[in-house]
Amino acid sequence: MTIDNNLIAYEYYKNLFVPKEVYTSGEKEETTLIDKYSQKNDMPILALEDDIIDPNTGKGLKKGFYNVIPDKYQDFLLIYQGGKLKAKIPVIETKLHETNNPRQPKIKKMSYSQYRKYQEKEYRKYLKGENPSEIDWKTAQIQYIPEKNGWLLIYNSNNITLLGIIKF
Repeated sequence: MTIDNNLIAYEYYKNLFVPKEVYTSGEKEETTLIDKYSQKNDMPILALEDDIIDPNTGKGLKKGFYNVIPDKYQDFLLIYQGGKLKAKIPVIETKLHETNNPRQPKIKKMSYSQYRKYQEKEYRKYLKGENPSEIDWKTAQIQYIPEKNGWLLIYNSNNITLLGIIKF
């Protein structure tokens, strides 16, 4: 078996100058904050009426509208505006709530065809807006706590509440 040295040299130089993966937008997936931390559809909006600024450094959040998203492990609440991370707030308390759905059907034995018919029926209800159990409502609020001399950030989802605090 003979080895063509020109082919080896060509592949070597080609790999030096040509990137292995080409992205049309110039940006890889999951490099922006929106792609990393969000569910993309229902991010709660936090409206700040007052500036939250550290008097010593002059850094902080100015009044305006921000999005709040928990990170992957729910250790921090990420506040960003326009795709740029503005603050990373530690979570001090996590509360889990048990969701009770009274409309949930009782489990019964059925054949596969009956199961498919049932799923199609539920899907039609969902398209009409009659199945709110699958919608995940998210809200974000902020309150000033004078005893702690800080701001309490409350992030609510269907079954979880995350509390974060901003202190200066």
